[in-house]
Amino acid sequence: MNTLMKKWKKICYGCLPFPVAFALMYMLTFLFLMGSVAVWCIFHFEQISADGNAASNLLLNEEWLKEMQVLGNCFVYLVFCFVFAIWYKRAFLTGEKKQCGKRKGFSVSGLLGAVAFGISIQCLCSYALNLLLPLFPKVQKDYMALMDSMGTGQGFFPLIYMGILAPVAEELIFRGLILGYEKRELPFWCANFIQAFFFGVYHQNVVQFVYAFFIGILLGCLRHRQQSLKTVMLIHGIINITGNLLAFFKLDVLMERKSYMFMGIAVSLTAAIVSYLYLRKRKQ
Repeated sequence: MNTLMKKWKKICYGCLPFPVAFALMYMLTFLFLMGSVAVWCIFHFEQISADGNAASNLLLNEEWLKEMQVLGNCFVYLVFCFVFAIWYKRAFLTGEKKQCGKRKGFSVSGLLGAVAFGISIQCLCSYALNLLLPLFPKVQKDYMALMDSMGTGQGFFPLIYMGILAPVAEELIFRGLILGYEKRELPFWCANFIQAFFFGVYHQNVVQFVYAFFIGILLGCLRHRQQSLKTVMLIHGIINITGNLLAFFKLDVLMERKSYMFMGIAVSLTAAIVSYLYLRKRKQ
C-alpha cells in the first residue's frame, strides 16, 4: 500500500510543471501589464494630470494591449526558459550525461529532416483546419478571434517569441520535465499520452487542443527515441515559424481553395511520414 501511494505521489509530482507554468504565466502577465502601465504613467504625467481617466482608458486601447501582449509573451517565456531550464537540469541533465555521454551536434541531414518534418506537419494541420473548420462556423469564429487576440503576428518580437522562446520553454516543460518524470513511473506510451494531453490543454481551446495533442505525441516519440530535447525544440520552432510565414505571405488563402486542399493534405502527409520515419531512425 505504501509503495502504491509513493508511486502515485511521484506520478502527481511529474504533472507539477503544468500548474506551475499556468500560475507563472498569469502572474507574470499581470505583473508585466501593471508595470507597463506604471512606466507609461511616468512618461505621460502631464496627460494624466489633465485627464484622470487616461490610465484606465489605456487598458481599453486594443492596439496598445496587442503590442503589450507580444512584449509580455516574450517576457513570460524568457522567464520560463530560465526557470524550467534550471528545474530540468537539476532533475535530469546530470543523469543523462552519465548515461549517454557527450552529445553530438546537428548533422546537415538531420537538420534537413527536422526542417522537412516541421514544415510538413504545419502545412498538414493548416490544410486540415481549412477543410474541417467551415463545417463548424461557431468554432471557427471563436478560433479566429482567439488567434487575433493572442499577440502573434509579424515582426521581430513575435518571431523571437514564436520561433525561439516558446519552443524552448514548452519543450522543457512537456517533453522535458513531464515526460521525463512520468517515464520513471509509467510505461512510455502512458507517459507520452499524459504530456501530450497537458500540452493540448495548455493551449486553452478545443481546436488547438486537437492538433497540439497530435503534435505532442509525435514530438514525445522523437524525444524518447533520440534522448535529447534539441531536435524537438528545433521542430517546434519550425512549426511555429512556418505557420507565421503562411499567414504573412497569404499562402493560407490558397489553402481555402478546394482544388488545393486534398492535394496539399496528401503531399504534406507523405512528407511528414517520410521525414518522421527518417528522424526516428536517427539516434541523434
